[in-house]
Amino acid sequence: MAWELVDSADVPDGLLELYRQDDVFMIRANGLELMNGLGHQSEVAFGTMAAEVSGKASPNILLGGLGLGYTLAAAARALGEKGSITVAELSPAVIAWFDRYISPTVLPLRPGNVTVLASDIGDLLRAGTGPLYDVIALDVDNGPEALVSPRNAQLYDSAGLHALAAQLTPDGVILLWSAFESPSFVAMAMEAGFSVHSSVLASVGRADLCHYAYSLRLVQDAHSKN
Repeated sequence: MAWELVDSADVPDGLLELYRQDDVFMIRANGLELMNGLGHQSEVAFGTMAAEVSGKASPNILLGGLGLGYTLAAAARALGEKGSITVAELSPAVIAWFDRYISPTVLPLRPGNVTVLASDIGDLLRAGTGPLYDVIALDVDNGPEALVSPRNAQLYDSAGLHALAAQLTPDGVILLWSAFESPSFVAMAMEAGFSVHSSVLASVGRADLCHYAYSLRLVQDAHSKN
């Protein structure tokens, strides 16, 4: 079955397009597939991890990126009515698409502990006016190297990681979703004072198409130097 173009929106970095096959959706950025609901196992695993990785019963979670909503829905299911989830989504169009088309099949009833903001997560964190988070989970791109939007690069370098860590509670966790392994990112993060753990989230049908999560915690003596 062919994909049907449902809607499109101009964004600062180009063009976003929403496609559908029955109740399955896909978003393309500048003609390239950004996310596809036909294969969302890793997003579900990532959302569940975000709800559980801090070890707290009621964590306060900041999720960067809404996309098709599978990460949010999995985190919301894992938390139930406990804790809170704030989603920072750069594109108002993506939020509108989720509310109008996608949510009925992914998250029919938005829990009261979920807030969705039309905001760049980097701007939100730099403002420093919000609460501290137990988990900051980034699902904004294809990973720390294959960047759909050049502005996202500032989230993944040393300064960006320390800016994220500054908005965490003690022993808070940074989670990164990635479509690939990135040894260079791991080396940079460790050099910047973080412990890094890599997890395979799901296979996408081939051994070379696994998706990954990187879990980062700032080492305490490194925290005191920054």
